[in-house]
Amino acid sequence: MNRMRNKNSYKNNTHVCLLLALFVLLTINISAQYKLTKHRKPTANEIPIYAPGNYAEPGRTYVLMNDISSERSALFLGKDITLDLNGYTIYYAKANYGHVSNSGFEEGLAGWDVTNAPNAKVVNTKDVHVFVGDKLLSLGPGDEVRSSWVHLPVANRSYIAMCGITGRHFNDSLMKGDLKNEMKVSVFVEDEKGNEVRCITKYKDGEKLSSPVEKRSPRLGGGFVYAHLQGLPAGKYRIRVRADTDCLVDEIDIRPAFDVGIGIVGETQALGHYDHLYESKLSAFFDYTADVASGKPLAGIPVVQGRGSVTIRNGRIVNGTKGAISWGIQSTANGVKVILDNVMIKTEGINTIAVDVPQAIINNSRFEVENPFIINRHGSSFYAVDIRGDAPSEVSYSEFIGGQGCLVFKGKHTTVYHNYFRNNQSVTNHYSVMAMGDSSRIFNNHIEPERGSGIEIYTKKYIDIFNNTIKIQSSPPTCEYGKEEYSVNGIRIADYRAKPGAPNGAYGNRVYNNRIFVKAINFPEPKEYIPLAWAVFYSASGGDNDFFGNEIVIEHTDPSSKALATAFNISGGTEGFGGKFYNNRITTNVPAFWVGAQYGGAVNTKIINNTIIKAANAPASFKPVRMGFGKCKDCNAKNITFLSNKIVGEHFSIQTAGQNHSYAVNWQLTVEVKTNNGKPAANATVTVKDKNGTNVAAQKTGEKGLTRFE
Repeated sequence: MNRMRNKNSYKNNTHVCLLLALFVLLTINISAQYKLTKHRKPTANEIPIYAPGNYAEPGRTYVLMNDISSERSALFLGKDITLDLNGYTIYYAKANYGHVSNSGFEEGLAGWDVTNAPNAKVVNTKDVHVFVGDKLLSLGPGDEVRSSWVHLPVANRSYIAMCGITGRHFNDSLMKGDLKNEMKVSVFVEDEKGNEVRCITKYKDGEKLSSPVEKRSPRLGGGFVYAHLQGLPAGKYRIRVRADTDCLVDEIDIRPAFDVGIGIVGETQALGHYDHLYESKLSAFFDYTADVASGKPLAGIPVVQGRGSVTIRNGRIVNGTKGAISWGIQSTANGVKVILDNVMIKTEGINTIAVDVPQAIINNSRFEVENPFIINRHGSSFYAVDIRGDAPSEVSYSEFIGGQGCLVFKGKHTTVYHNYFRNNQSVTNHYSVMAMGDSSRIFNNHIEPERGSGIEIYTKKYIDIFNNTIKIQSSPPTCEYGKEEYSVNGIRIADYRAKPGAPNGAYGNRVYNNRIFVKAINFPEPKEYIPLAWAVFYSASGGDNDFFGNEIVIEHTDPSSKALATAFNISGGTEGFGGKFYNNRITTNVPAFWVGAQYGGAVNTKIINNTIIKAANAPASFKPVRMGFGKCKDCNAKNITFLSNKIVGEHFSIQTAGQNHSYAVNWQLTVEVKTNNGKPAANATVTVKDKNGTNVAAQKTGEKGLTRFE
């Protein structure tokens, strides 16, 4: 598909596009879409349900007649059915599950046995290392701590004994840029007699010792190390953590795991060891597996194969405890489309999410996910809603509150529109919307993260992002980037320097008629932390992408500080394509374009017919464009075109660093010649002179009496 535009297209209908975008955006309804439903009686052809169980008669509608509650997973459904929640609530993982007292050390060492931890010390996250909450525990090599007792009320089910661990900053003096030097911990569990619990667990890929786990590190960016407990009797247990290196640990707890509110089972995935999740191998229906090798579920659970659909409507699904690794709705039936209409899902915990399905139509729904951190931030899983299959999906008129990322989709030709996204992102690269399906459309959404970024396209093609309102602001320090640069972005397109035309290139995408507001804030402490905020972060090189007709406002609250901001950060590398940016309108008190920023250089970028308005509070040193970065040898700009850009309140100028840059600054002059009677003058010679009266260009008009000069 060819989306290349000729030069003349840059000038077409700029103001019309902006006015149309403004009109459309003002009509977006961002009020609550989920509505309470009045209870009703089922019709003669509908089947009432009163309790957890398996419901799978094709062609039937099941109607919930009361709130239902399960101490584990609640419902398993077959295909081609409708589940009417009828204004009621399904509670899953609801039992008297205990938790470690003072699991996050917010009350100091209260409740902890630190007899064998001479170096144990509670420290402030803001002073030492950002993680969850205000406090964490510092341990020295060999230190061991024991928790208070935890009551586990349900026997023969999965729990995880987890230990949050910050990990090191990549460039700190102990890490030295080598992941082998990462922090390491061991996690043990003891029963009420003080005996160590040992679990040998059968997984899809063989038997493993799942408890204890010893000498394990988190992935880069911090996370959780855990032991997988299963097959245990109910009773009291406690967790013991040993520091195998110096460590910063937090949120140590034992929690129920692998539960679902509603399951649709094509097969089970018996992968639940920490090492599996470290490698981004994901579990499904672990506790409901009869054969770990084949993925056959327990007798009675419907096995769903082939194409079909499941409709769920008019009610709530709620996680009954602060759990871990759980799902409001999960499906492994790859041919089944899950339709959610007027459904609310609420969940809380670590790696607890609302929806994980291959294909979906989601309408008028609400997702509330309180997920302060995740076990492994790498990869594209454990967003609040994960639509992971290749088939097209549709998400509309819904609200996403919280989560480590709100929505990720991978299906081609997916549409996402008229939604409200309020991401609460504390880990890297978990955007409000992660667009991973070619030829998809994202439009008329309101995106305003509490923390974090807007939309990312990663190595995908021909996606249109238009008519959205996006509001972001600089992030406070994060666990991974607490002592270096960290950026939030309204929109990012990335392919990590893919070769031109490569399969992993991001190209053919269009970003247009959006309104993006960026508030840049400085955080004085720690001094090493540099907050970055970009309306657009462009780090692609595999082919061109188009940005046009966008209205962007950058408000830097302290332009003289270490905090950095710009409308367009263009740093995809010095080989390949550099993107086309035209007909955008930017109001800013810092440079509107930063070409060849600290992430890398830029090449073959075209910046054409944009309007840059110098804000009233811009400093005296304001320049519309910035190029290069410090002493970075790779942050140079090559073959950059600036054409007919309008600067309001300032002259065109570039703030350059010391690299060898190559660029051209031109303006396009269009001349229309008419005869005395007002008709186009074809073949007329038009001459352009410089200020000294010297002829610098001459050419003839075309049939319509037009000619253009640069």
